[in-house]
Amino acid sequence: MNCVIHRSAIFVFALSSVNSLMAGTVGGQCSPHYVSIKQDRVNSHKGPGVQYKRAFAYIVSGTPVMVTAKYDNWRRIKDPEGCVSWVHKSQLSSRRSVIVTYDDGAKLLDSCSTRASVIAHVKKNVVMMLLSTRGNLCKVEVRNKSDGKKYVGWIENDKVFGVDGNELL
Repeated sequence: MNCVIHRSAIFVFALSSVNSLMAGTVGGQCSPHYVSIKQDRVNSHKGPGVQYKRAFAYIVSGTPVMVTAKYDNWRRIKDPEGCVSWVHKSQLSSRRSVIVTYDDGAKLLDSCSTRASVIAHVKKNVVMMLLSTRGNLCKVEVRNKSDGKKYVGWIENDKVFGVDGNELL
């Protein structure tokens, strides 16, 4: 996990302060849900505002994140590595995506069955657009960076971050 910066005492203090501020104010806790990073460079902060220290920058648009809380126009997010930070809501998109988290990558299947033919092997950390879900599989679209070819297929939910096991889309 590359988020040692998030483990400082300052972050814990700031997060505790923010959580106590959220009670009874605009926003607060919300049902966890997935969204994606809107642009190629999005700064995240240790609290809900630019007055809080910058945590780090997301550099890949489309990266899926889970919104776990909201405060005014700010969203507390958890990324695929488990790091938690705050991002302004204007930097998030409702367009859904998933990212391969399985070390060995994942098989992209030609139909909605774990016994379907493999049409591609998707490496770890590849971001794909989420099209739909069915059972323990999700339908995705991914482009091969080397030749630009678009692949549409099915991938197992437990190999990606950005969709819950029983979620229906």
